[in-house]
Amino acid sequence: MVRCKMVCTEKASRFNQWSQQPGQDNVTVKLTAANGPQNQTWSKYTPTGAIELQITNPAAFDQFKLGQAYFVDFHEAPLAEEDEQK
Repeated sequence: MVRCKMVCTEKASRFNQWSQQPGQDNVTVKLTAANGPQNQTWSKYTPTGAIELQITNPAAFDQFKLGQAYFVDFHEAPLAEEDEQK
């Protein structure tokens, strides 16, 4: 497992012209790597990186707060969904 400490640096709602439901925008959250010892497991020096999520669940979007730090854990996973059910 690799753990990254990330900070929410952007939250944006953009008009989605292809949406099947009026008013359903594309909601984007961007997380960038935080400085500090929590990221030394994957970065010896200044950590650099970003994760950008397109969120379609309003309840999930509301979980992210600008300026708040979050841990992101990476675990190995099966490539196909049917492998997860075995």
